[in-house]
Amino acid sequence: MSDPNQNDSSIFPATRWTLVGHLKDPGESGILAKKALDHLCKSYWYPLYVYARRFGLDEDGAKDIVQDLFARLIEGNYMAQAEAAKGKLRNFLLTSLKFEIGHLRERERAAKRGGGRIPESLDLTDAEGRYVLEPESQEADPERAFERKWALQLLERTRDVLRDTYVRDGKGPLFDLLSPALSEGDRWGGHAEAAVTLGMNEGAVRVALSRLRKRYAEALRAEVASTVGDDGDVKAELAYLIGLFGPG
Repeated sequence: MSDPNQNDSSIFPATRWTLVGHLKDPGESGILAKKALDHLCKSYWYPLYVYARRFGLDEDGAKDIVQDLFARLIEGNYMAQAEAAKGKLRNFLLTSLKFEIGHLRERERAAKRGGGRIPESLDLTDAEGRYVLEPESQEADPERAFERKWALQLLERTRDVLRDTYVRDGKGPLFDLLSPALSEGDRWGGHAEAAVTLGMNEGAVRVALSRLRKRYAEALRAEVASTVGDDGDVKAELAYLIGLFGPG
């Protein structure tokens, strides 16, 4: 039996999305799959919601379609597709959502019959509250909007996981002071201020920042690796997701 207090890196040593394929399995593999599904719900429902809204569904329709998607994951309806795809998690979820949108009438009839079981961790209460803050001019194309939000979720989760590691090591303040440099790159000029606050010299701050960037790159690679079906896809997926924030 696995330890429920283990962190994500030990619970999901390979790819989270392939573990979801064992959702109906008895025993430990089923337990791990439920943890994987919980992670998917918490981490990736919003990019799917943004796609549905950009596609033209209203608030209630977008919530319903995302809930139905995860309900079908629980029921195992898409697992054969997942095993056959052996590809990228974002492609699998987006294709599944498109299927749901394309079968709205069937979905509405199913809802009248009671629908499927929705994961407890799927909370869409503030979905529209987040969505209305999105710039209207940004990524009107539903698929592009989904992919950008997907990438942002990956970056945010990587940062959160790494911060937890620093906090456990008693270095939370160090992370909080230096982490803005992860997004600002060479434009970040807080070395002197960080040195004073942390009681370090600037040389030590630069060394600590270099280590932070290295650990962040490793953590990001691990996070991306958990969403693809083949280790060979990691480099290409990283380049693609980062490229989403480039010109055009």
